[in-house]
Amino acid sequence: MIATTAVQEARRAYFKQGVLPADQLGHAILRSWMRCSDMGLDAAAPAAAPDASAAEMRALQDRHEALRRLCRPELDALHAEARETGGIVILTNPEGVVLDAVGDPGFAGRAAQVALRPGAAWQEGAAGTNAIGTAIAERRPVAVHGAEHFFDAHRELTCAAAPIVDGRGAVMGVLDMSGHAAVQHLHALGLVKLAVEQIEHRLFQQAFAGCTVVRFHSDAALLGAARQGVLVFDDDRLVAANKRGLSLTGRSWADLDETRFDDLFDADLTRLEGPAQLVTAAGDRFHAAVDRTGLGASRPAPAALSDAPLRDTELAAMRAALDACNGNVSAAAKRLGVHRATLYRRLLSA
Repeated sequence: MIATTAVQEARRAYFKQGVLPADQLGHAILRSWMRCSDMGLDAAAPAAAPDASAAEMRALQDRHEALRRLCRPELDALHAEARETGGIVILTNPEGVVLDAVGDPGFAGRAAQVALRPGAAWQEGAAGTNAIGTAIAERRPVAVHGAEHFFDAHRELTCAAAPIVDGRGAVMGVLDMSGHAAVQHLHALGLVKLAVEQIEHRLFQQAFAGCTVVRFHSDAALLGAARQGVLVFDDDRLVAANKRGLSLTGRSWADLDETRFDDLFDADLTRLEGPAQLVTAAGDRFHAAVDRTGLGASRPAPAALSDAPLRDTELAAMRAALDACNGNVSAAAKRLGVHRATLYRRLLSA
């Protein structure tokens, strides 16, 4: 977190003098300010209030009920932490619209002026620089403190948020902790990141029927834990992964559908059984567990995020995004939070 005086100086340089304060502000915050300026936002404008009716809000929550259930344990756990500092915990949908907000009622009352309540839209285009919207835009955990927010009306807030990403790299929602900027929230970002790791771990318990799942880590004791790497192969083609699995193998979401098992490890996937040792081309060694029944197929799978199969839901979301963006693939990919190449491949294979 940048010191308050430095941020105030950065605001003066950027908003009053038209100078980029590259040495006074975190790069993610500066990139967000620039995006907001490019969208024509006015930092002095009042904060927008939620515009969803009660009926629209119920329908929105119903559409994301499985996500809300999946995240409830972390919402409750983070609420216990936020209560210590009079904060609030927020879950949004992939577009940054608040689905649930739990926390100190007194703080929530004050925060109503800056729309920290269900139905509020926190994507950057509506709310400027903020932890939720900037985490979606940057596709990574972000903390935004006080005057780092684009809008003057949000200066009283300090926020930490992380996107919840599925095995195909699509953003499913965002988890956020927010509080008053005058109160220190030293560990908020770390707590949110850990909570999202647990959510994504459970999200991965959905069955991948007919696929081979490889769990791996340099520490055998961490196999089965949220911090393990997970890669999912259809035959020997990589079709899904968690963030840890991609990081450990030096890959990204753009490598899904294009990467083969032997591109990653010096081994034959068809011959791997049970506990195994894997070695990468770079010589990194991992303990691994191989499951050929599909992740979670040996036990009842938890409720999916919709009644449709995972790939059908993903395809429907991609087509809806394309329609909303008038067929612009780049804009649709950005809206979904996936790589453009992934969107092309998924649509062509449908």
